Amino acid sequence: MNARCAHESFGGNINICGTLFLVPTPLGNPEDLSPRARYILENVDYIAAEDTRRAARLLSSVGIGNTLVSYYEQNSEQRDEEIINDLLHEAKRVAVISDAGTPCVSDPGASLVLKAIERNIKVISVPGPSAILTALAASGLDPSRFVFNGFLPPKGRKREEIIKKMGQEEHSVVFFESPHRLSKTLADMEQQGLGERRLTIARELTKEYEEFLYLDVMSALRYYETVEPRGEFTLVLEGSSAYEKRTGTTLGEIADPELEDLLAQLLAEGVRTKAAAKILAQATGVEQRRLYDLALEIAKASPANDQ
Repeated sequence: MNARCAHESFGGNINICGTLFLVPTPLGNPEDLSPRARYILENVDYIAAEDTRRAARLLSSVGIGNTLVSYYEQNSEQRDEEIINDLLHEAKRVAVISDAGTPCVSDPGASLVLKAIERNIKVISVPGPSAILTALAASGLDPSRFVFNGFLPPKGRKREEIIKKMGQEEHSVVFFESPHRLSKTLADMEQQGLGERRLTIARELTKEYEEFLYLDVMSALRYYETVEPRGEFTLVLEGSSAYEKRTGTTLGEIADPELEDLLAQLLAEGVRTKAAAKILAQATGVEQRRLYDLALEIAKASPANDQ
């Protein structure tokens, strides 16, 4: 491993600098640490880790001893400058790792990479474990093209908009979720008319209690009404194209007058507006909020209907 790299900077001068290594760590099984990753982690000047205690346990378990510095979201701006200074002026070799998987993707590191590139510092990205690809490969859903959404916002309008867009995505959608928000996310997805979409839930990837569930959104919601979500979750949602092909449904093709007729029938049978919207959303894939607004208009025009 070269300690120093010489290359031409944007300004035309020759810089002697260090190297920034982006090193994936195992999702759970220490044996997934590649020989190349191990060698780099043993030989860099120090390792910038999202959680130094967790990193220390991993390194100890595979027999690696090296200096660790903390590098997480709250201190990343300050730490970026310190690392860049070491790379640029001290020609050091620095590795960045996250708690699990590949750094920079839904983890700290992206800002550091950009600053290194802007200063013409060499960046080496080492291939390795990825929860995104591990879950997608075993999902049974179309892996040829996909969208990655990271963690959803915990609440608010932005969260609602993202879940709505997920339902409109043509390709498979991969995203992360925490155990304490999983049930809420499933409920919000069902409310957006995604109840019949296939959903693969990958839990505790590569760990002792690894689990894959192959359900649809509605079944997953019911499942976690009786089972407490535990561990780390990566989810893969069926894309709209695959859903349409599987069910013979064309999303969004039903015009408002047709929807109004269907809603009017449900309301005439005594179904409440909210329930009618939910039933029709699940049957047609049309956004539940849109159906609810239509149901309210119909109910207002017919005072006898119970809202």
